[in-house]
Amino acid sequence: MRSRNFVMVTVISLVWSVWTIAAAQAQGQSADAELKKFQGTWVMISAEMDGKKVQDTHVKRSRITFVGEKVEVITPHQHKDTIVATIAKLDITKHPKEMHWVRTAGPNAGTTTIAIYEFEGPDQYKICFDPAGSTVPKKFGTKAGSGHIWHTWKRVKQ
Repeated sequence: MRSRNFVMVTVISLVWSVWTIAAAQAQGQSADAELKKFQGTWVMISAEMDGKKVQDTHVKRSRITFVGEKVEVITPHQHKDTIVATIAKLDITKHPKEMHWVRTAGPNAGTTTIAIYEFEGPDQYKICFDPAGSTVPKKFGTKAGSGHIWHTWKRVKQ
């Protein structure tokens, strides 16, 4: 009886290990496919910051470019300098999905920011985040005093 229990526990452990490894690999492949959706240059079409609409002049001058995991952001309403970041993780299992950024240059350099995002077709997405990295938004939108920013981006056609 003991050896039978030992065999059952061993088999269950082996199956669980194989399943865990396979799930992690599938998640990694899915995250890679998700990262590919972002590649290229995007222009901002709308923005809200701390509960207020961002001026159209700032929206029109904003751009974001994804090359692999590297990101360069020009957003005059956030900062006069270009923000450079690395995407550390895309969590596509969350609803809404999460993007983990590590800023390498610009305001809050060294800070990890967790943003929520959602694609609205293949050439448009929205993203909401706390640039200070203090909180993770639960839904899209901002409130006065939250510090949160909400952007909608449209892909630049090549």
